[in-house]
Amino acid sequence: MTKRVLFKLFVEEKNVGKAINIMTLAGITGFFLHKYRGLSPDKFKNLSKEELEKSINFKFNQKNLLVTFHPVTLENATAKEQFSELLKALDELKDTNIIFTKANSDTDGRIINQMIDQFVLEKENAISFISMGQLRYLSSLQFVDVVLGNSSSGLLEVPSFKKATINIGDRQKGRIKAKSVIDCKPNKHDILQAIKRVYSKDFQKLLKNIKN
Repeated sequence: MTKRVLFKLFVEEKNVGKAINIMTLAGITGFFLHKYRGLSPDKFKNLSKEELEKSINFKFNQKNLLVTFHPVTLENATAKEQFSELLKALDELKDTNIIFTKANSDTDGRIINQMIDQFVLEKENAISFISMGQLRYLSSLQFVDVVLGNSSSGLLEVPSFKKATINIGDRQKGRIKAKSVIDCKPNKHDILQAIKRVYSKDFQKLLKNIKN
């Protein structure tokens, strides 16, 4: 029985040929090349909490969430309903600050962004960004407790910071996930239960030993 394993290998451009030869000799097949345009680990220096707060003009609270939610391609009709359930859950939280990163600018994305704007307008504990930029986004992962939504970032980057991800709905269905990722249905009750689980002693203990 053939076992399929998904992994990412970061290689300097000058060493790509060597890496391909090594993988080929090892019998590894089905790989593809993708040029990484982000910051390399040796060049990334995260912002301190004070630097980040000044940069985004927003203070962190006792509890802090980052929300990034996009319409699901095959579920266009439910984008508004799903995000409405998320906002209803967020509205019940106490002593919690919320950072939103906005959706794409397609039709359903604009609907979500309008809902974000209205929520932020009515709440002093929330702020939104069209884009935080890579440095501020990755820096913020150090100081939030959980990333909520359906972005691939919740599966790819967030576990490396030993932070929780609440993955809402089916947008990332079938993808490999770390144990720090909590899957939940797009309804208020399930989202609140997932948030409650994040702050439980058992889950906080799990996060300390998480591996991405």
